[in-house]
Amino acid sequence: MKLTFSTILALPVLLSCCVTFQSRPISAEKTSADFVGRSLSDPGLRSFLAEQKASGGTWTVDRLALAAAYFHPDVALARAEAEEVAAGIKTASMRPNPVFTFGPQFASNRVNTITPWFMAGALTIPIETAGKRSRRTEQALAAAEAARWRVSSRAWAARSRVRIAMLELHSARENIRLLETEQKLHEEAIKKLTAQMEAGDVSPFELTQARLMLNRTRLALQDAQRLAATGEAKLAAAVGVPLNAVRAVSLDFSSFHRLPEPGNSRKRALTQRADLMALLADYAAAESALRLEIAKQYPDVRLGPGFDYNQGQNRWQLGVSLELPINRNAGPIAQAEAKRKTAEARFLAQQNTIQGELDIALASYQASRAKATTATTLAKEAADASNTTKRMVEGGQVSALEFTRRQIEASAANVALMAANVEAQTAAGALEDAMQATLK
Repeated sequence: MKLTFSTILALPVLLSCCVTFQSRPISAEKTSADFVGRSLSDPGLRSFLAEQKASGGTWTVDRLALAAAYFHPDVALARAEAEEVAAGIKTASMRPNPVFTFGPQFASNRVNTITPWFMAGALTIPIETAGKRSRRTEQALAAAEAARWRVSSRAWAARSRVRIAMLELHSARENIRLLETEQKLHEEAIKKLTAQMEAGDVSPFELTQARLMLNRTRLALQDAQRLAATGEAKLAAAVGVPLNAVRAVSLDFSSFHRLPEPGNSRKRALTQRADLMALLADYAAAESALRLEIAKQYPDVRLGPGFDYNQGQNRWQLGVSLELPINRNAGPIAQAEAKRKTAEARFLAQQNTIQGELDIALASYQASRAKATTATTLAKEAADASNTTKRMVEGGQVSALEFTRRQIEASAANVALMAANVEAQTAAGALEDAMQATLK
């Protein structure tokens, strides 16, 4: 009876060590207010940037990308999922609990008995064999590593969205500046053509053509203004902050002023991309799962010491039980082998997809850089022609209208150069996405 009572008395102590539930309600009003209150001067963000050695300085693409990694809900969700998977490591490494069984029993035969009731208790102690716990832990560790790599992949996707939004905003602002200049030149040309038409020097057709060009420029300017207005909102959404947070800081577009060399992009893309590394970790988890199923061919042992008190006698027992491995766990082993094969195929398919993405992005970037180089040459030639015409006007060789026309041509060449540079920067972003690394 002493063993039974001591065990019963120990139960409250064991139960007192249990984890208690902590309520964490979510309020839509509060979360909405928290979002509205976000800013790029947030103390938590500053600490995060300091950890990444990016504190201070202007808000470049890379620095805003770090802010997106801190704020954006997609990355926050990936981190939460990674923490959930990592919690499985503790579960996988736990030993199975022993099971205590206790219950009174009744003897119908009361001959020479003190009481028909007697107490019986039994303890079942499971003993895992063949290193099953180690295999489970390996599988959980590999799954946690895959989840961490997927956080990096989500963070890169956030950076890609930030870069696209910043490039669109930069392009819109530069186009506004260039098109406003071109619009003024068209208006000036129309004034001069109107005066010449009244003097009978030009036909109404030329004036009509000039007005059509002015209208096209106005439409292009309005489109650029629309893109600038929406660009700030897109950038704020990409970072994961309200629009006021982006408008409150000075943006640095200097990274869009050069076109870097591609570098050794192929090797990096095919060996170090975060999504590829996640699939490698998935394969490692599948291998650990196969090892676990193979280990399950060997049955676990269950020790069952027991005790009962009957007719004034203390009786002790010791039992051993194990599952007979008749089927040798053949079905789960076959499934685990198939899953490992699927994980391998998934990795190879993704690597092949990356190869294609890289070839396309590299070809596009090289062609876009060549186009930007040509546009630079044409813009320089147009500027030289404008300067030459200016000197001819000063020498009385041509009319002032010709100089305005050359200025319009130079302005149009600058707009075309801006479009070519944006196209090249877009191709550079696609190449960076294929590598999941920045071009230096």
